[in-house]
Amino acid sequence: MRRGKWFLLALIVVLAITGCGRFSPSADKKPEESKKELRQGGQLVYGSLQEPSLLNPLLSDLLSVSEVSSLLFNGLLRANDKGEWMPDLALDVPNLQNGGVSRDGLTVTYRLRPGVVWHDGAAFTAQDVKFTWQLIMNPKANVISRGGYDKIASIDTPDATTVVVHFREFYAPYLTLFSVILPKHILENVPDINKAAFNRSPIGTGPFKLKEWRMAEAIILEANPQFFRGKPVLDSIEYKVVPEMNLLLTQLKAGEIDIASNLDLSQLDQARSLDNVNVVTTPNSIWEHADFNLDKPLFQEVQVRQAIVAGVDRQAIVATVLKNAAVPAAGDQPPVSWAYNPSVTVAGRNVNAARGLLDQAGWVTGPDGIYAKNGVRLSFTLAYPQNDKTREAVAQLLVQQLKEVGIEARPLAVEKETFFNNTLKNRRFDMALYAWAAGSDPDNSDLWNSRHIPGWNNGYAGRNYPGWRNPEVDGLTEQAVRTPDLETRKQAYFRIQEIINQEYPVLPLYFHTQLAAVRKNIANYKPGPAGALWNAWQWGFR
Repeated sequence: MRRGKWFLLALIVVLAITGCGRFSPSADKKPEESKKELRQGGQLVYGSLQEPSLLNPLLSDLLSVSEVSSLLFNGLLRANDKGEWMPDLALDVPNLQNGGVSRDGLTVTYRLRPGVVWHDGAAFTAQDVKFTWQLIMNPKANVISRGGYDKIASIDTPDATTVVVHFREFYAPYLTLFSVILPKHILENVPDINKAAFNRSPIGTGPFKLKEWRMAEAIILEANPQFFRGKPVLDSIEYKVVPEMNLLLTQLKAGEIDIASNLDLSQLDQARSLDNVNVVTTPNSIWEHADFNLDKPLFQEVQVRQAIVAGVDRQAIVATVLKNAAVPAAGDQPPVSWAYNPSVTVAGRNVNAARGLLDQAGWVTGPDGIYAKNGVRLSFTLAYPQNDKTREAVAQLLVQQLKEVGIEARPLAVEKETFFNNTLKNRRFDMALYAWAAGSDPDNSDLWNSRHIPGWNNGYAGRNYPGWRNPEVDGLTEQAVRTPDLETRKQAYFRIQEIINQEYPVLPLYFHTQLAAVRKNIANYKPGPAGALWNAWQWGFR
């Protein structure tokens, strides 16, 4: 499983089905109120389907690498379980108000925590931050991305606890950079970082230190007594590799593991049946929706699009198909994002309202029960990737719900590669059902700015597949990536969500959720957009 920024998902694999939420993680089984105090010490066993390939997160985007690395390393900032930026190795989050960001956004100053040490006892300093940037920009280093770092002109380190980053051009997601800092004193003389022994025996500043790596079996991490937030509650964490889902649940049931992460939707019922276990659903940023092709005459009437949305019961889809392991969506920004607009809510299904919109627009019910206007029936195809049982079930339910309104949607399964490389890219669809996944920054200009409608003029590189042309939205998407003020950006994204909920260039459906089975005696497990283990130093046993 890999991580990424806004990218297209086939979602045939539901392995890390993650959904949305300005909501805290929820458990299907409410844990009993316990008066037991948190017990200091002990070893927690975290079950994973995947073994890391190495333990340098700059060189791999595997989920398992990210999870273990989050125990070993720190960044300058990190997101909490609500998607809010928090200081990590930095003392505060730089912004315009506290003077950490210049008015033009080209200079960002980080004040570092004093007294932080690496696992080997060496002092963490500003030089480590500058070195990390230089390492990332080394063309010989096989880093997963240089995005954003390549916009930095230079970094000054006037003293051991101050880092001044100078950008050659403004980079709106500047807070997403430096999510991992590596030690200069260990790596500066390594000739080839790609082959460095460090990648399997890392030294970080994180809450846990690598103790042992038993290949194809487990990674043992012991508490770091010098961790700058204080010694973790647990003595150690065993990151246990269990490469088969049923075996993972069997070991959970037997008490051999304490947390089974990244469950498949097909295992949900089995996990819910286990005693002494809570199934935790964590909203994430995978957004299921159906695009309208706005160049089709049928969908150029906003009343038609509004009627289709009013005729769909998103909560019923979530309950029936997703077994309530998803969150209905009203817009494109996930509630785990700081750009999520809580005032834009999901309207319930209203068949009468849907019919009323069509009546007002001059549509008339035909003898077959389907609306028609000027000899054209309100009928269209609903394309989706082939061999995707979940999406097929969603499509069938949409067909049924819309038929009750008097709208005919005809499901059309398209071979997966053709769907993403032709049907969407060349906009050869009426409606198209698929999903996007958001990165840590809410920039959605690629989705909504009219410059990104794929066509010959941009080499078919855009992802505004609906073909939405709205001058206000164009202006908002451009404003949001040109200002260093987070509040201005936030209000721009808020307004875009409002417009989406008025014009409906797409039918928002739901955000997926990441599923984990957690034994009830585990405390402080609060997965979020930064991952499941972001606060592992607080985990403990009751």
